[in-house]
Amino acid sequence: MSTESASDIRKYGIIAQGFHWLVALLLVGLLITNALRSGSAEDSDAFKFWLGLHMSFGILVFGLTFARIFWAKIAPPPELLDAPQWSVLAAKAAHMLLNLSTLAIPIFGYLRVASKDIPANFFGIPVPSLVGDQPWLHHVMEILHGSPMAIYLLSLVGLHIAAALWHQYVRKDHALERMLPWSPPRT
Repeated sequence: MSTESASDIRKYGIIAQGFHWLVALLLVGLLITNALRSGSAEDSDAFKFWLGLHMSFGILVFGLTFARIFWAKIAPPPELLDAPQWSVLAAKAAHMLLNLSTLAIPIFGYLRVASKDIPANFFGIPVPSLVGDQPWLHHVMEILHGSPMAIYLLSLVGLHIAAALWHQYVRKDHALERMLPWSPPRT
């Protein structure tokens, strides 16, 4: 159990919290829009709507991740909690993988569409294909931006949530409170 008291734990700033929860909300939106797209007839208006919204959310996640990384350079996050070395290394690796994934997965999604020489959609604004018709690339992106990627991302996010809950309720080190805007301020 951690030796730090709740009043010794520094919180993430409100902007970092905003980036975190907005990306989390968009990831849920991506899962929902993909499910609704998958449940629609392929050339229907519903299919096109859900696909367009899915692409828009993906582009937002990509942009917010860049902004989040940039913000962390300006306003560094609080120090990691006092924890065993394996836990500190796991936290660093998980955060790196989460950031890398929220950059790479939207790129794979864009390339999946762009490799059919179709523009992506950002809330109705076309984002032109930079690669043209590339069937081999499309095939690769169907794998990288398909079911295996969804399983990978859900597993990674699930581990992130489990770690936050473990820290909060098993270690009782107030880790989750560091990212909650309504939790009491910490010094």
